[in-house]
Amino acid sequence: MKILISQLPQSPWWQNGVPLYDDNPAMRLGAMPDQSILEKERLNLISILNDLNIEIIKLPFPSIYNADPIKHDFVYIRDPFITNQKGKAVILRMKEPNRRGESTMAGQLLEKMGMEITRIPDKPGLYAEGGEFYFCAKENILFSGQCRNSVTGMEAVAEALNITKLVIIQSHSYHLDTYFTPVLNQEGHVCALILCMDIISVKSARDLNEFANKKDIPIINIPLEDAIGTAVNPGSFAANALPLPGVLIGPSHFSDRSIDDRLADMGVQRIVTPTTQFELSGGSIHCITNEI
Repeated sequence: MKILISQLPQSPWWQNGVPLYDDNPAMRLGAMPDQSILEKERLNLISILNDLNIEIIKLPFPSIYNADPIKHDFVYIRDPFITNQKGKAVILRMKEPNRRGESTMAGQLLEKMGMEITRIPDKPGLYAEGGEFYFCAKENILFSGQCRNSVTGMEAVAEALNITKLVIIQSHSYHLDTYFTPVLNQEGHVCALILCMDIISVKSARDLNEFANKKDIPIINIPLEDAIGTAVNPGSFAANALPLPGVLIGPSHFSDRSIDDRLADMGVQRIVTPTTQFELSGGSIHCITNEI
């Protein structure tokens, strides 16, 4: 497996203050990320992945986005595309119009890297963003949120990836990765689900319980403060994690520290590395990485 991480912009990211999108309460309106801390947090994550013998691909930051004012979140390289982890990238159509150019740009850069490119249809009402997906390649399972994904969008992605099992999770909480993560055992199979049950619909809770029962795996329920939180009380982003075989990398500890012990009993190593400056614009570990 290879992990792609974007370079940072030459000019400070959100140097005039973070904006606020209507459906993302985690964004800190007017906050200005500290570029030196941002770089340090990014390098710490890269160092951890290197120690795990994961190959890191550093995507060049588009020079066009170094212009002022910056109106993008290209550092969240998760959102513009999703791959089958075998050389094929599906370029997504984001719900947020200000970010659609990022998908176009990412597609061009990935094409230059030699990846096979597929684009979902550019149709009104059809949209999908990478933060709404967790693709578990070993079992060909795609978990999809339904806030910034439309049904047609997630179905287009599932078709492009030739998915065996699509698990839809309904909520009104921005991206799936702000309140949910699967956990992978050392063989790459889903061995647990971590999520904030308070955020999802009754139907999704029922569907996830059925899924977990069939696989004989636990659902680990976490409180809102371990997820996206609220506009008044932002969460810790602990749920915004990168699941790798036998490893779960997140930005902070779960409030229930016994979860780490439960993961260890499953043979899963829990690694915590802060992303305080990335979180000012509503994203964390899962957002700034992408498997290719």
